[in-house]
Amino acid sequence: MKNKLNTALGFYSPSFMRMHVGTDLSLIDYRDLNDNYTESVYLHEFTHFIQDITTVYGLSNINIVVDYMKFVNNEILKSPAGQFTVPVLPTKGKDDNVYANLEISTIYNGDGEDDYVTLTNYSISKGTVQTKNQIVNPTIIEINYNDEDGISKTFSFGALCILENMAYIIESECYTDCEESPDLPYRAAEKLVELIHPTFGNDLLNILALCDASLQVFHPAEFFYYTLLKIKNTNKVFVRPEDVYDYCKANITPFNFEGATDLTSLLKQQALLSISQIKGYFNDPAFDSIKDWLENMIMNAVDFRLSNPTFPLDIARGKMLKTNQAFRNFFINVGTPLITNDLGNVFLYDPKNNSTSLNYPIIWAINQINQVFWGYQNHCELKDVCKSGNIKIDSRCDNSPWDRVNDKNLCPFATIWRHWKLAGYYPV
Repeated sequence: MKNKLNTALGFYSPSFMRMHVGTDLSLIDYRDLNDNYTESVYLHEFTHFIQDITTVYGLSNINIVVDYMKFVNNEILKSPAGQFTVPVLPTKGKDDNVYANLEISTIYNGDGEDDYVTLTNYSISKGTVQTKNQIVNPTIIEINYNDEDGISKTFSFGALCILENMAYIIESECYTDCEESPDLPYRAAEKLVELIHPTFGNDLLNILALCDASLQVFHPAEFFYYTLLKIKNTNKVFVRPEDVYDYCKANITPFNFEGATDLTSLLKQQALLSISQIKGYFNDPAFDSIKDWLENMIMNAVDFRLSNPTFPLDIARGKMLKTNQAFRNFFINVGTPLITNDLGNVFLYDPKNNSTSLNYPIIWAINQINQVFWGYQNHCELKDVCKSGNIKIDSRCDNSPWDRVNDKNLCPFATIWRHWKLAGYYPV
């Protein structure tokens, strides 16, 4: 999974429940923004939060990320305290499947970034990944296209294209004057529909529905592609976009994944597994309230999805956030991720109203440690959070936040670093 699902205007960090909106405005209540530009970005990034915790794909990615974090922590602790080399990478062929799952995830995610494109044709190939029990061959959907200069290029149509196009459709349906985004990845699903079966895309909400339904399986792009072909080849016509969901559910290939045999049981299974995995970050009663918050968030989100499987369509039809009741319903029932702005302010709504007693930024600190493990950074982004919490910041925040583990007043980063028994270890 990409570290950040983003536009140039904001981003969402998958599996870590944090979104950023590029504005100096207060985000304490989206209904008070009165700025279409900021509201549209807020909605786009919030859609990624919805995808993260109400879909099989999003929840399964949480499980993959946690498995990687556990692997790294265990690998580091095998050696005496001191330096360890980043990135910390799993070994191919080991029976813990960490390497295999990351490799499969890369194929599922796909790629593609370009401004204006014309798709020309497509082809299917198979990857080869060795897991501990078998060799699997995930489908790769290769798309050929011409860029705006007429240069021929290719990209792999994957889940990242589906995530971004779904978010962009909702954003543009609610805010027709929203900032234009590059064709890849933000309109990749639309472009593929134009190439394969353009009449299906006459109603943009049909594409939104197919994107969202595809995220209810592990390999969204494969499901999107083959379902679109079947719709074309059978001349299926949909009276309303909701019917697309029903069609997808009725045409799912029979499966049995560890006892889950239908999409509802699969979603519930992945939700429970992700909750169990996230709780594994915290092995001390001092973190019980954080675990309860994350569990309630995911369970409420899944319950919301199961009670109204097509609710993203309602959000898209609801138009501007100020009066969008479908969005409000999700917001009130589930809450928000950590939300930051360009001033470093942090905002969050928790339906249980625990915001004054919980150290919510702990989950952001885990994201920062993940970035360190991958070798992407050696600083911590929580300085403004710490300042607002009367934690003294210094040069270590920019160069070696792990050195703060012996401070009397621990910052969120040092709290987790110490909790994971990493005091005395540092990356190089």
